[in-house]
Amino acid sequence: MPRSLENFNLGKVLGEGTFGKVFLAEYKDTKQLCAIKTLKKERIIAKNDIKSVFKEKRILQKVTSAEHPFLVSLYATFQSENHLFFHLHICPESIKSLTELFSYLYRFYTACIVLGLEELHRNNIVHRDLKLENLMVDVHGYLKIVDFGLSKDGFRYGDRSKTRCGTNCYMAPEIIDDMAYSRAVDWWALGVVLYVMIMFQFPFDAEDDMELFESIRNDKPALTEELSEEAQCLILRLLEKNPCDRLGSSEAGAEEVKAHEFFEDIDWEEFLEREMMPPFKPDVSGLTESQSECQAWGLMPPAEAISPEAQELFEGFDYSAE
Repeated sequence: MPRSLENFNLGKVLGEGTFGKVFLAEYKDTKQLCAIKTLKKERIIAKNDIKSVFKEKRILQKVTSAEHPFLVSLYATFQSENHLFFHLHICPESIKSLTELFSYLYRFYTACIVLGLEELHRNNIVHRDLKLENLMVDVHGYLKIVDFGLSKDGFRYGDRSKTRCGTNCYMAPEIIDDMAYSRAVDWWALGVVLYVMIMFQFPFDAEDDMELFESIRNDKPALTEELSEEAQCLILRLLEKNPCDRLGSSEAGAEEVKAHEFFEDIDWEEFLEREMMPPFKPDVSGLTESQSECQAWGLMPPAEAISPEAQELFEGFDYSAE
């Protein structure tokens, strides 16, 4: 069924980027919570990023067809004269707001990420921007990987890329050094995410990018003695400088990570069926009640109109999974 913005009650802003914002929303027809990602057409054209937008849509459709419990699903895409919209099945809370909830929580969420990355890599997709901001918790308390704007599909085991992309604090050394990199960059980013969830700081940090990159290349992350040996070992194996020695870099991929002693008592089949008890369930009551205010100031700082010829560049963007 074709959608328009009038089909949704909008709530709080979940995230903001170069081209637009992501809003919590309620789909009026079903009263189901979801997210609406908005992109400004004029900025996409100015940045010559039209191919990237259609690539993200294609990857989201592929991910959705897998029906994986730890990857975001795409319900639909639609557009107005000045904006593109992704209607996504996600989640009200950012993982960043949950980091105070102890070891079971970070092990639970790490397992969700491992299963999500396993499915992406099985479908020959490398994420390339795994970070806290791209991890969200659904209404049932399970984590999902979101935002495939920098992902690359058709990327098989053994393939390499030299495209420099990602977020500096999460970049693997091989990306920083402009070397041809593999899917192992996603496992490095998982190591950074796990470190931050446990230590409440980045494993490599500095006052400027040059110092940061030197730290990523050369420094060993500091680990507290209060951490279990299993957690310390997993972090160090994921943050191995040499991608060939990094946990998950072999053809076994996620199976190698899942076999690590950190996950010793996890029943992966039970986890995949979402039969594990989540450590936290977000309170979603009232999250879209402020939608009138949100619509008034948040979504449409007026975007510049584009020409009818430019509108043709977005032909074929509209899509519905129904």
